Amino acid sequence: MSLGILFPGQGSQKVGMLEEFISKYPIVSQTFEEASDILSTNLLKIIKKGPVEKINDTENTQPIMFCAGYSIWKIWKEEGGENPIFFAGHSFGEYTALLAASVFTFKDGIKLVSERAKLMKKAPHGKMFAIIGLSVDDISKIVEPYNDVSIANINAPTQIVISGAEESSKKISEAATKAGAKKVLELPVSIAAHSILMKESAVDFDKFLQGFKFKEPQIPVVNNVDVMCEKSEGNIKDSLVRQLYSSVQWVNTIEYMEQQGVNTLIELGPGNILNSLNKRIDNSIQSFNISDSKGLDRVFEEIN
Repeated sequence: MSLGILFPGQGSQKVGMLEEFISKYPIVSQTFEEASDILSTNLLKIIKKGPVEKINDTENTQPIMFCAGYSIWKIWKEEGGENPIFFAGHSFGEYTALLAASVFTFKDGIKLVSERAKLMKKAPHGKMFAIIGLSVDDISKIVEPYNDVSIANINAPTQIVISGAEESSKKISEAATKAGAKKVLELPVSIAAHSILMKESAVDFDKFLQGFKFKEPQIPVVNNVDVMCEKSEGNIKDSLVRQLYSSVQWVNTIEYMEQQGVNTLIELGPGNILNSLNKRIDNSIQSFNISDSKGLDRVFEEIN
């Protein structure tokens, strides 16, 4: 088996998630408690009690998803799971991938994602919509006249996310529907990630990043913006800055892994979003999700 391990970004969070893992594995609560102490915010309380508006607030979502993915990675290792030949993370999930690859410490990672969230929240208000049923070329033609909306995520051949100013995003969504889109969904996020609206925030985040020391990844991490496995501190930081306002090249990421010999993909985190997308991109690759013990057991049964 040639394994790729993936971490989801924002959008997979929900109140009550990880309930079983929290009760079964102390490492989950310990991870969240460490982050909560650093941030002076009770992340576990938000997971358990919400409300929805609070868990969907990007200042909470990003640290919560960071802790969720990393704690499941630690469960995977605790239970004897093997190391992958590649890591990748969708959007914000790239930070969890970099942590799992030992690029920075958990403490530094929490500080990074917290500051990233705060800067994104300060950016001009916007919206994100998933458009299903049109190709990236089709949507690019619709988006082209607008200078305040970007193609944010290329999630699958016919599942594209746009991001940007609210009024323009809504007009593009309406135009996509008229052009034959099967479905248009507003995403449960509080910011316009991966759009031109994040340019100023990216400048500030670049300055913040310089205060942190990055190491070479122990396991290659396929980045979002260039679909490359960077080794140097400078190149990794540069790709994270550009990621704020650039498209997430998820289709190319999965295709690259397949070309490099990966035949099994495991998503570590709440929900099943990446698992679903991966099957649309290349259904010849085995793809699994681990968000609870049932998922963990299934993976071990299937791959052993």
